[in-house]
Amino acid sequence: MSAAASVPPSGVPVLSALLDRRSTAALVEPGPDAAEVELLLQAAATAPDHGRLRPWRLVVIDGDARARFADALEDGGLSRTPELSNGIRQKLRAKAFVAPTLIAVVAAPRPAKVERWEQVASAACTAYAMVLAAHGLGLGAMWKSVPFRTGPLLADLLDMEPDDELLGWVLVGTPADPSATVGRGAAELAGIAFRLDDEGRLLPH
Repeated sequence: MSAAASVPPSGVPVLSALLDRRSTAALVEPGPDAAEVELLLQAAATAPDHGRLRPWRLVVIDGDARARFADALEDGGLSRTPELSNGIRQKLRAKAFVAPTLIAVVAAPRPAKVERWEQVASAACTAYAMVLAAHGLGLGAMWKSVPFRTGPLLADLLDMEPDDELLGWVLVGTPADPSATVGRGAAELAGIAFRLDDEGRLLPH
């Protein structure tokens, strides 16, 4: 498919958000207001959800609460690597303060016929939905994560059960450079997109 073919039709904002949006970590005050946070959470709840299990937990973290999240991130790092250097510990803590608002996404699989992987995938979709919704609101957003999934403080702070996983968090705020949030080029589909023909062969799309 050519780059020109990827240009969304006019009047289709959801395609514009999908095809033009870019993530940005350069986020400043102000963060989203209460009404905007509500819209982000509502968008998250539209994620595909086999069985309507809602196998996720979303935790809004802003203001002084970010210091508690910083404590939990440092603890999670130490739980995974006890000999963590002070410099790395400070870098982990700093992750909690790079945006006015963070929304943590916890996969919380339910006992059900729906397989665990599918429930975790559903939880991951909530993060992408929030990133797209933030773009639609004129906010900047980016999905971030860390190598570890839990730690004693993280589990307590986010009310995580033993089988729960922290998938990461969505940073939300005002983009320091609004132009950096748009202008994604057409994706190169060679090697990742194929078409199955009537003889069962995979052909390049």
